[in-house]
Amino acid sequence: MEQIEPSGSIRQNMAKEDIYWLGLQDKTWLVPTSKMIRVYKEHGSLWPLWNASYFFLKELGIDDETSRKFMRYREHLNPTDFAAELKKLESMRLRIIRYVDKDYPDNLRFIENPPLVLFHKGTLSNFESCIAISGTRNPSVYGRIMARKIAKSLAERGFTIISGLARGIDEWAHCGALEAPKGRTIAVLAWMEPIYPEEHLELAQDLQKRGAILSEGFQQPFNKSAPAKFVLRNRIISGISQCVIAIESDEEGGTVHQVRIALSQKRKVFALQPKGNSRAKRGFKEFVNMGAIPIKSTKDILEVLKREIGFTPNGSRLDSFYQHSLDRGMFEKNHF
Repeated sequence: MEQIEPSGSIRQNMAKEDIYWLGLQDKTWLVPTSKMIRVYKEHGSLWPLWNASYFFLKELGIDDETSRKFMRYREHLNPTDFAAELKKLESMRLRIIRYVDKDYPDNLRFIENPPLVLFHKGTLSNFESCIAISGTRNPSVYGRIMARKIAKSLAERGFTIISGLARGIDEWAHCGALEAPKGRTIAVLAWMEPIYPEEHLELAQDLQKRGAILSEGFQQPFNKSAPAKFVLRNRIISGISQCVIAIESDEEGGTVHQVRIALSQKRKVFALQPKGNSRAKRGFKEFVNMGAIPIKSTKDILEVLKREIGFTPNGSRLDSFYQHSLDRGMFEKNHF
């Protein structure tokens, strides 16, 4: 069947609606995503929130103080600014995936206050069969080897490896997934622009060829909220995933938060048993006390997944562009 391109007026209306989503995507702490989606379902647009009265917000269940904060923010909303941002996104080949779009990750819809919008870049838009790997930025040699080995082994079996592109365990997990001939990996970032850390820019570009980068934020905030963005992105990493694997950490830090939030999302959590590392042993003990399942190898993970939740990868449902690219040999089979 011939595909009909949308008319100019339809494209203009679609772009205008995207502007509303961009303008509101960072304010779900004021108006939760669930309430914004309620507005969209009832009105077919988020435009009413750009023009909301106190009465409208009260009907949504927003308290007076929060309504005042939202109204102050709305006074500074300028559609022209977000129209310019939309053009910049298009020039950078960044997609916007809205909560109501079919490409939005199904698992993510059911977490507490999910992202209103995801920014996406890459060849993979299938978020099924995902496993997250998280760990310290300062791993031991054993931790690095195991992160890479486990990621590669799971990727060879059709799982998509998700991590945060951070130094340490994250980067080794991404690299391990890319070592598998058809391995897929997704990096969930605190923001899309600029890539952080800077030294992982090339890795981010490489993984887009057989995966994607995702974030709920476009540009790095230049204020005190920046560190909080790394904490918030953890809920996305585990939210998309079926389970989380923790590899080396002490009793504090980002991995502890990742494990805690994964368990609160009812995700299965595995903790790799460390070797000869007292710091990692303390973290491992903490994870097990929190409810993580101790493991020594990929085999342990697969046995639990199959036995307890019947989870097996669906290797046939790959993104069409990604599969076409692999079939034609456009990308290297083994980057590292």
